[in-house]
Amino acid sequence: MGRFLRKIIIAGGLLATGASLFFPSISHAAGDNTLSSSNPAPSEVVSVAPTQLQLVFVNAFTNPKDIEQMGISLVCNGNIVNLGAAQLGADIKTVSTPLTQVPSAGTCTVSWALPDGSSGAYNFTSAIALPTTSTSSIPGGETPITVVPGTESTVSNSSWPRVGGPLGLFRTLSYVLIGTLFGSFALILLAWPEGVEYQVCKRFLRITWIFAALVTFAVLVFTTAQITGKGVTSSLSPNAWRELAESLPGWGILLRCIFVGVVGLVAWNPERILDPGTQAISVASLILMCSVFGLNRTGGRIEVLGHVNAGVHMLAVSMWFGGLVLLVRVVLIGSGDSDLVQAVRGFSRLAPRAIAVVVFTGIVSTYRYDGFALLSNAHGRILLLKIAVVGFMTYAMFTSRFFIGSRLARASTLEMRPAAHLRRAVGSQAAAGVVVLGLTAWMMSTTPIYFDTKPASGGPVYASVQDLRNDRFHVRFSVSPATVGPNQVLIELFEPQRIQEFTIRMTPKADGYDGYLIRVPLTRRGAALLGANGEFPLKAPGDWTIEINGTSTTGDLAPLAATLTIGDPATTTTVASSSTLPGATTSSSAPVAPVAPVTTVTTTTTTPLAPAG
Repeated sequence: MGRFLRKIIIAGGLLATGASLFFPSISHAAGDNTLSSSNPAPSEVVSVAPTQLQLVFVNAFTNPKDIEQMGISLVCNGNIVNLGAAQLGADIKTVSTPLTQVPSAGTCTVSWALPDGSSGAYNFTSAIALPTTSTSSIPGGETPITVVPGTESTVSNSSWPRVGGPLGLFRTLSYVLIGTLFGSFALILLAWPEGVEYQVCKRFLRITWIFAALVTFAVLVFTTAQITGKGVTSSLSPNAWRELAESLPGWGILLRCIFVGVVGLVAWNPERILDPGTQAISVASLILMCSVFGLNRTGGRIEVLGHVNAGVHMLAVSMWFGGLVLLVRVVLIGSGDSDLVQAVRGFSRLAPRAIAVVVFTGIVSTYRYDGFALLSNAHGRILLLKIAVVGFMTYAMFTSRFFIGSRLARASTLEMRPAAHLRRAVGSQAAAGVVVLGLTAWMMSTTPIYFDTKPASGGPVYASVQDLRNDRFHVRFSVSPATVGPNQVLIELFEPQRIQEFTIRMTPKADGYDGYLIRVPLTRRGAALLGANGEFPLKAPGDWTIEINGTSTTGDLAPLAATLTIGDPATTTTVASSSTLPGATTSSSAPVAPVAPVTTVTTTTTTPLAPAG
């Protein structure tokens, strides 16, 4: 097992090395080109938002196409400012690039690098006064925007510990090790009962369980840190784990820790899997340990069926992958008696059935989460890659099965030469299986098309819920009670995964009333609550236009728009109707309860607009 883990680590290093070839850092011989002037100029104090950066170089560009490889960045007060495409002036010395957002107040650093190796940087000061809240239009002073926790993948607070990288690694190892345990015991139970008599098999199962237990505990701790916002050290306390019980994925992690602990009794004494007195509880603990992976994600079409389908999918994948690993690490390490031949033959009979279940449940999951629109989102694109790897494993499996049928059909013992040949073939399948499980863990950090958060209950039911989306932007905007007077607004961001500017403009169509410009304090997927205690005032009855704008790390997003109808308390409340800008889609959803707010409050940047008309 130790060698197998070392191979995984080496493979990870090779992947990292390969990634460095695709994303190389700029490292050129130093060039001699420098700036002769710039706008804004070095040390300049800018009080009006610039529309572009302008860099004038001493030496002209020898190749105008070098502008396409030039790097320019602008960082103000620690925040990256998005820039448009650079343009080269007629003098072949002046480079201009537009700013797509207003820079934050503070010190701004402009950095540039040319393909010839020339580079440099300078600072200027931004004294741009961004709009602030005018309390005259909001009774009682400023209305707070509360950042609220969502599911494990939608939590958003920049001050919380960044545990996404380690958590992704531990998730992958959890899939690999737990899948290995289940598949190994499945092969022993169904095709190779003699395996429990081999010391090498016992040692393999025990070491695998030890690592599985450690990794599962690490997933528990790092998930707790991600959800609660506490440090990893604080998340070691069982008291911190109670917050996991507030969501179904959290329950899945807690249950998995329990079942992994129970499976340890079987791993330490593998004979329990065959003993009639302990077989039932041993098999049940193994199945439950693996099937609770089906609770990892909520939402999607036909959610109850989805949990069952995901659990069965993981069981089938584990039976296939774990059997492969047991063959590579134990059965095919050398020549042996007829029971080794029976183990290989038994796996060749089980693998096609497991593959059939994997394919069927995979199709169901694809329909539930992506609707087969696999190129429109990151979740679908990763799934396409996973399908390709599974296809390779399937082809390799049928090739190995043909070899087994032709070379071992009448063999009474396992000889060294066919064992070595088959071990190489099975080993390539097992390595591909590690990639498949790694991609599965990666998919957990992305949001599919038909994903829907399940907010905690206990808050008011929203009278108006509008789900607005286009290819890159997905926001849910909920208002309650959607009548004239104090209201509460829940803003939920599903796509993109990261956002730099996020604003919502609310404008009443009635003359003489103020509108609002809401600057939503989210930088990642998550939710924000405006008027947590229902103190956000909407004074104008009738239709309001809602325009939602955002800027991601790749540029401006196509805006979303809708019409919100605010009722008069003296009349019947009208549920909002919605419309969108060209290219956007919207759908009404059933009323939902808001996510329970946390104590962390971000001061509002809600700006009242001038009265309409």
